[in-house]
Amino acid sequence: MKRFLSLLLILVLSVLPALADPLPMLEDYAEDLVVPYDESDPSAGVFSYSYRYPHVDENAEGGMGINVFFSELLDYENEFIVPMIQDAYVGSDTSTMISYTVTCNNDDYFSVLIRTEKNIPDHSQVTWKGHVFSRKNGINGSTYSLPMLLGILSPAENDEWLQEYQTEKAETLVRQMVWSIIEENDDIIDSSNLSEEDLESFFFPSEDFYLDENGDPVFYLQPYDILDEVPEGTDLITFPIALDDILDEL
Repeated sequence: MKRFLSLLLILVLSVLPALADPLPMLEDYAEDLVVPYDESDPSAGVFSYSYRYPHVDENAEGGMGINVFFSELLDYENEFIVPMIQDAYVGSDTSTMISYTVTCNNDDYFSVLIRTEKNIPDHSQVTWKGHVFSRKNGINGSTYSLPMLLGILSPAENDEWLQEYQTEKAETLVRQMVWSIIEENDDIIDSSNLSEEDLESFFFPSEDFYLDENGDPVFYLQPYDILDEVPEGTDLITFPIALDDILDEL
């Protein structure tokens, strides 16, 4: 009897879904730069640049590639972006604040949503950027695009024609799905001065998405792209669409 129960327990456990094994998070890549343009003259303005980016355990599956991506991103920002902003607004107070939210962290994917707030003289702007990484099929230092998530393009594919074709195929389908959501929800976005064709100029579904906790894509529009059609105070405009729903339409 005990032998039978043991075998039964093994069979039950074998059909249960595997428990999620999230990437362990380490101390953020972070820095707070506050640099007066002239320490002897407070009125000369202050340059401020603060960032927080995720730093994961590179010994865990997929961790090294994610760290490579953010390390290279930081190198680029410190070498080009920071000096450019600093030089452009000498004599004025400027600030940039970068933060992130982990939106998905499971066996297969790691996804974050980056928020960047820039304040320069007479102007403030918030932008968002989603990043998706495949822990099992990704390439070190590279994000996972929508065609890859849909399984219609390999991360190792080098054929440019096929890359463009599959990307356009995925983007056209998602734009149509997002436009249908917009048309059905005028209480969120006033579509009277917006068309599906307009979306092509600022909405690129292959990159403008992140994953939710279940691994389903959440597409988004930057608030400043459709400011006239968005109620005041709205931040990021999101369109969650189940992955299976997209696959059904392919």
